[in-house]
Amino acid sequence: MIALNILAVAIGIGLFFTLLLSQAFGLAAGGLVVPGYMALQLMNPFNVALTLSAALATFLIVRVIAAYAVIYGRRQTIIMILTGYLIAGLMDLLLGSMVAWTNLEMAGESGDAEARVAELESAFMMSMMEMSIIGYIIPGLIAIWFDRQGVLQTLCGLAVTAVLVRLALIVVMPETLQAYEAQQAFRMPGW
Repeated sequence: MIALNILAVAIGIGLFFTLLLSQAFGLAAGGLVVPGYMALQLMNPFNVALTLSAALATFLIVRVIAAYAVIYGRRQTIIMILTGYLIAGLMDLLLGSMVAWTNLEMAGESGDAEARVAELESAFMMSMMEMSIIGYIIPGLIAIWFDRQGVLQTLCGLAVTAVLVRLALIVVMPETLQAYEAQQAFRMPGW
């Protein structure tokens, strides 16, 4: 049996569906590799929302910069990706410091230790600790397409393509997808 990297397969299927979507409807899905990454994270809605908010922040920041400086073409593409990279890094730092603060807060307080552990293990706190940006350049790639074709059109194209990629992965390689998700579920936050 040949072991396939699920990310590579997801990106390949994403390229195929991106081509179909762009030919049929003239919509781009937020970059060529983005639907593959998003399809693998659809079961983590906080990660998707965090990545999309980073992309929107990138888009707005570059729009403000463009009001004062002449940026277009390659320069705009590089500034979008760099800004998205920096925002993703800052969000990761903030999330990491929030997890560290929660751990210190729990260790620093006296009282009923079992209640503190139960509070930390609550579904909301665990989802907050597991949140992360989907790739460092993904927000910049999405922001480029926000600028080129509009926010709503890009979000619609990305949603359709990511869901189609996810469905294709479920059909083509369900065991590998299940193993990947199990591996992601047991990943320690911050590791």
